[in-house]
Order: sequence, then structure tokens, then C-alpha cells
Amino acid sequence: MIFLYLGPGLGGGALLIVIGVAALILITLFTFFWFPIKRFLKKRRK
Repeated sequence: MIFLYLGPGLGGGALLIVIGVAALILITLFTFFWFPIKRFLKKRRK
């Protein structure tokens, strides 16, 4: 059986990359949907 040890530096870096990619996807989706909704609400007020 082969065991793989990731040290604290590599493990922490990999975890930060995963969190960063997830945050990037969430921010992209938020901005993609927020601006059309904002424009719709602005037109609706008038």
C-alpha cells in the first residue's frame, strides 16, 4: 500500500486554491445575475 503525505505547506496551499476557485465561481455568478436584476429594478421604479 502506498501512502502519500502532504505537508502542511502543500496541503494549506492546495486548500487555498480550492477555496479561491470556489470564490471566483460564486463571485462570477453573482455579478452575472446581479447587474440584469439591478437594471430591471431601476426600470421598474420609473
